[in-house]
Amino acid sequence: MDTINFYQISIFIFQGLVVASLILLLFRLRTVMGLGLLFTSLGLFQFIQVFLASTLYFEVSETLVVSPGSSVLFSATLFAVLLIYIKEDAITARKLIYALVIANIVLCFLLLSFRWNIEGAYSYNPFDISTEFFYTNVFVLFVGTGILFIDSILIIFIFEFISKHISHLFLRILYTMVIVLSFDAICFTLGSFWFFEDISKILYSGLVSKIFMAFFYSILFTIYLKYFEKETYQTDYISFKDVYHSLTYKQKFEVAEKAVQLTESRYHTLTSLVPVGIFMTKADGKTTFVNPKWCSISGLSQEQALNDGWLKAVHPDDRKKLKQGWYDDAKRKEDSDAEYRFLSPDGTITWVLGRAIPEYNDKQQIIGYVGTITDITKIKLYELELNRLKEKAEESDRLKSAFLANMSHEIRTPMNGIMGLAELLKEPKLTGDEQQLYLDLIKESGLRMLNIIKDIIDISKIEADQVKVSISEFNINKQTEYLYQFFKPETDKKNIILSLNNSLSNTEAMLKTDKEKFNAILTNLVKNAIKYTNEGSIEFGYLKEGKLLKFYVKDTGIGIEKSRQDAIFDRFVQADIEDRYALEGAGIGLSIAKAYVEMLNGNIWVDSKKNKGSTFYFTIPYME
Repeated sequence: MDTINFYQISIFIFQGLVVASLILLLFRLRTVMGLGLLFTSLGLFQFIQVFLASTLYFEVSETLVVSPGSSVLFSATLFAVLLIYIKEDAITARKLIYALVIANIVLCFLLLSFRWNIEGAYSYNPFDISTEFFYTNVFVLFVGTGILFIDSILIIFIFEFISKHISHLFLRILYTMVIVLSFDAICFTLGSFWFFEDISKILYSGLVSKIFMAFFYSILFTIYLKYFEKETYQTDYISFKDVYHSLTYKQKFEVAEKAVQLTESRYHTLTSLVPVGIFMTKADGKTTFVNPKWCSISGLSQEQALNDGWLKAVHPDDRKKLKQGWYDDAKRKEDSDAEYRFLSPDGTITWVLGRAIPEYNDKQQIIGYVGTITDITKIKLYELELNRLKEKAEESDRLKSAFLANMSHEIRTPMNGIMGLAELLKEPKLTGDEQQLYLDLIKESGLRMLNIIKDIIDISKIEADQVKVSISEFNINKQTEYLYQFFKPETDKKNIILSLNNSLSNTEAMLKTDKEKFNAILTNLVKNAIKYTNEGSIEFGYLKEGKLLKFYVKDTGIGIEKSRQDAIFDRFVQADIEDRYALEGAGIGLSIAKAYVEMLNGNIWVDSKKNKGSTFYFTIPYME
């Protein structure tokens, strides 16, 4: 079984800890003492590692031998290059790489020249110090120098490449140094020990030891960068020249990444302040971010809105169409625009205008969508109200035209009658009965015209808000009985049965309200019933319901279509506008009745079926 020498391993770890601590301490003090001491220490490392890399290897196990110069010192040197590259400017990084390479070359030539001294003449050695160091394989040193230069270049390009795909600092450092040190171990072994029989053991040992040191140093250097050398954002790096004609990592990290972080921070701050909802999605349309205003408009939290969760807030009537349109636009990689509604749990509807545009990467590939939603509820309500008012205005114009035509007819008819009968009265041969008949017809036409004029005056006063309510106490039974007796001859003339139903006794039937307006309401309803009923019956009366008296007028007349039952209470409207010339009336009686009922704090409505009659109801407050 392969025995591991943990004692040697612990010594290597201790050596690595001392070397890393020295490098980081000197780097930390660079603002006070400069980088000279750090450069000197790294130069010293080169002197020691040049000697150790080609001379001393320690056996850790039967299959593993480790060179402290190559694994501990050389690895630390490459980590120092990476640290300078990350944290210092391009000129400093360039100086360090050149200094290390030149130091190695100078050492190689010095060792070679000293060897020539020793081999060419007798040397005086009073302390009997070994001269074996000067017999180091110079070829190996030159190979190591060349590989050092290549390693330094690789550190820059590999770290740049990895940084584009990995954000975690430790992983970026670790992956970079594992690749570079593995490359170094392979190239140095094959270039320096290609003629050794146990080259596979040396290669295996170099890979294992350097990968181990990559992990060890990555931990130490990451801790330093995260807790002792925190990043500070500066803006003057764009004027620096890089090491190899491209920006250094430091420049890119502090200018680009920090700028991106600052931009993202400002973006999130702005999205919290803007008065519109903002959302972001993946390229497939799945939501990844919404701002607080979006949540306020939709009623969902940020977590609930992710992926397709936002659809839960959309009105069910809009959901299918909106989802289909959104994903169709995403597949076609087009801008998306839509108007739709959010439905909150309490039933509140919010209209929004949504717009999303594609977001591209540097290869012009869509990586997602950025969009906004704007609350347009007030605008939509305004549009709806505008359309309603427009329709109402158009209807009002039509009704007023109908009213004017009807009014012209209604006024001309009795007027023509009066004028014609007045001409007939001039005839000298008229009998007394004929004269009386003409006078009665003139009186009837005059009363008809008077009623029309009275209705016009009443509606004009109502429109001008000049009608006052005058409260008095009276017996409603007496009023209804009076109306019954007043209209009974007219219904008998049309062979219509007229009936009255009073539900209270005379002592209970005292009502405090405006007597004149009450009579006008009930008179209008009964007159309408007689007008539109040609056969059958008419019944009117009242019932007591709590603190209200509910009056009704029920007929078996022509009835009213469902679509017209609300409109008949509007100004100038009859039950059937198209047939407005068939019956007398200006179409304002019911609007007057409605206005008076509302003045008396009551309600009026109708229950009717076409060709089956109608029942008009109105209520008046009743206090016992």
